[in-house]
Amino acid sequence: MQGLCLVCGLCCNGVLFADVRLEKEDEPKKLKALGLPVVAKAQGARFKQPCVALEGCRCRVYSERPSYCRKFECLLFKRVEEGEVGLRAAVEIVEKARTGVAKVEKLLAALGAENEHLPLRRRFQLQARRMEEEGDVNDERAQVFSELTLAFHELSLLLKEEFYP
Repeated sequence: MQGLCLVCGLCCNGVLFADVRLEKEDEPKKLKALGLPVVAKAQGARFKQPCVALEGCRCRVYSERPSYCRKFECLLFKRVEEGEVGLRAAVEIVEKARTGVAKVEKLLAALGAENEHLPLRRRFQLQARRMEEEGDVNDERAQVFSELTLAFHELSLLLKEEFYP
């Protein structure tokens, strides 16, 4: 099933999650030395997504990755593992999600949002806030934002249905 993960990467690229919380067995200093930007917060240490260790759909610190990353299996992965969904069908679902992500990113870029270092949901939220603050928005920008909102909603439904455990 690792083949599915190697064509997906949605759990690491900021589409499914905004951050990764470290668990007690993780060593923050070791992870920082590997290049992960671990920060300590009141709720515990974590690092933001998209993960800096993600190269394409491969993790460059795979053998040293944090506990949560080791344990996480998305719903689609589990369904393939249990034989409910074939690998080919699962890859098609991943491609559909990636197409949705690309559409959202294109619409965000059309509105001037160029902060790829943030999780996708956060990028959408920031753009929504900007549009609200702008107030009187021209028809063209309003149309693009409308398309963005619909595309983000459709992507969110797909992610909820197919990926979130």
